[in-house]
Amino acid sequence: MTNINNKSAQVEIKPRRMAFDTESPMNKYAFKNNSLISTFFYALSALFPDGERFFIHSVRNYRDDIKDETLKEQIRGFIGQEAHHGVSHEALNQAITDMGFPMDRIVGRLHKRVDFLKKFSRERQLALTVAMEHFTASLAEFLLKNPEILEDADPTVRKMLLWHAVEEIEHKAVAFDVYREHVNDEFMRKRVMVISMISLFSRLAMYQVWLLRSQRHFPSWREWKEAAVFFWGKKGVLRDNMKGLAKFFKTGFHPWDIDQNYLIENWEERYPDIAALQVN
Repeated sequence: MTNINNKSAQVEIKPRRMAFDTESPMNKYAFKNNSLISTFFYALSALFPDGERFFIHSVRNYRDDIKDETLKEQIRGFIGQEAHHGVSHEALNQAITDMGFPMDRIVGRLHKRVDFLKKFSRERQLALTVAMEHFTASLAEFLLKNPEILEDADPTVRKMLLWHAVEEIEHKAVAFDVYREHVNDEFMRKRVMVISMISLFSRLAMYQVWLLRSQRHFPSWREWKEAAVFFWGKKGVLRDNMKGLAKFFKTGFHPWDIDQNYLIENWEERYPDIAALQVN
């Protein structure tokens, strides 16, 4: 008997190969010409390729144990989507590198981190993926609810983030359903979330410092004020994300307890410029 949630089973997880224009010149600080906001997203993008591959690895650890055909199909969709995310962000990371930022330094550090994480038990690896997938789904929800915050971003970055957000919501429960079926340890799930968020945000801050130092740039007072509102204001990205993270700690929680379907239904009609970039 499977523990796959009924709402999970109703979601189509469709891998989409996209043709983003990462060759056109970008502003050095692609978000509002603000170095703090831009380097936060640059650091996050640097984490995606190896991070997505680790998520795939942690789910594949269980592929021989999964019998439910619906879950198997969703895992195939999850792997396809995550693989495309990695490829797209590698192209974006190269564009950021070409502007003089040391993205390779971050990626090199992450290679070592992932090698370390793969030494953990497969249960803990999957718990980490479950935690990170919830973080990205919460961030995706915010971006799709508030797409106007990306209006001043580089057009390619805006399109990539919104496409990525749609797919993060589509597959947000796949790793969780595998975890519930084959691990189902509530204490581990919650504990790993706390540890992973402390690690994630401390590393993002460190990587931002690296990126800013490489440009010998100290943010202006305007940038600090603007970033404070962007991240922690009434409609701040991280302030909203904290609310989403808090829901994860409810015993018996499932990702589809948070209804985000309305954000991804008919997304191609709402974002025709992004839908037009699909090549399969």
